[in-house]
Order: sequence, then structure tokens, then C-alpha cells
Amino acid sequence: MVVNPFPGKYIAFEGMDGCGKSTQCTKSANFLSAGKERVKKVKEPNREVLGGKLIYGLLFERGPVGFSSMSQLQRQSHYFFNRMQHYAQVVIPALKAGINLLSDRSFASIALDMQKEGDLEALLAAEEYYFEMEEVPFIRPDLVIIYDVEPAVAIQRLGEKDERRRDFFEQPDKLLRTRAAYQEFAAKFSDFCRVVDASEDADTVFVAHTRKLLTEHFDLRGWR
Repeated sequence: MVVNPFPGKYIAFEGMDGCGKSTQCTKSANFLSAGKERVKKVKEPNREVLGGKLIYGLLFERGPVGFSSMSQLQRQSHYFFNRMQHYAQVVIPALKAGINLLSDRSFASIALDMQKEGDLEALLAAEEYYFEMEEVPFIRPDLVIIYDVEPAVAIQRLGEKDERRRDFFEQPDKLLRTRAAYQEFAAKFSDFCRVVDASEDADTVFVAHTRKLLTEHFDLRGWR
């Protein structure tokens, strides 16, 4: 994993399902665009590159195979391959061109599949090997914002979603361990990860936390 060497900044929005990260990513894109920054909003997995549509099919168990029948590494390998394509076709060209990327999920989402001590290191080692063998630079985000909520809050928010539309990771029993996994990730990468309290409404979270972090990383010429 390498530090971003390009002029564009790479910001990732992370957290357990139901934490509100997608809303914060959208609000951030609008805020930065108004501040005259060049911004591109992206999402992982990327449906538009190889493997993305397959991942969503596996998540929702739409065919003869699904994530529930796979091992942890088998599941994550699908994300690794899709992420390599995403980096090569979208992330790296944009950053090289000086475009700031705001990503709804990133490599930090391996936290969703961490189950025991040592999983973080093992999965990261596997992903780095995949990128190295394909000669794709594994660039870490300049900032990862992890939106932290109590599992009960996330479950309540997901409760508004039809149970049939929840994916493999959006299940109450999995959310209970995801919070600890993200905290472990943030502790390991404290130099570029920030954990914020996302228990309030989206506007409050943006003003109190997200906007402050963005202003630390961007010049925001349009807001002067």
C-alpha cells in the first residue's frame, strides 16, 4: 500500500451498513463542488467495471451461488479483483488529472468481513499481493472517515429497508461485530483514519464532523 502520489485527493467514506456514509459522501461532493473543487463521486464495488455486477448478484444471492456459501477469502477476492479494475480505470486516472475522488466505501470495507483476531492483517496481505501481481498501485486514501453508530441504531435504520433487499452484510448478527472491526482498522491506520459519531441526523453529522475534516484537506477557494 502506497501514499497517494498524485495531485487529486482521495477521500473515503466508511462504516457499518446503516451508518449514513453514503449521505455524507453526497453532501461532501455538493459542498466541495460549491467550493470550486474538481470532484468525482465514486462507489465500491464499481458496477461499471469487471466483476462489479457479479458482486451485487452474490451479495443478494440472486443465482445458484452466493456469498453465504463462500469462505471469507473467496468473498473478498471478488472485491480485490473489482477494486483493481476500479483503480486502473477510474481512481488512478482521476487522481493523476487532479480530480478529487470521494469514494462511498474503499479497501477499508474489509472490516465488514473480519471475524476474528488476525483477519485484518491476513486480508490486507492477500489484497496487497493481488495488486502487486497485477502491477496496479495499491494507493491508500488520503483520508478515511469512519461513521460510527451503535449497532442498535444501524439496525433500526436498516429496519426501514425491506428485509428482502438487505444484502449479505446487512444482517443484524453481522452488524454486531462490524463496529469492533472498524475500530480495529482505525487504530491500525490512525495516521489517515478518523472515527466520528454518526448517531445524530445527517445534517448535524455533516456540520459537526464531515465539513470540518474536509476543510482541513481542501483549499476551498469558492468559500473565501
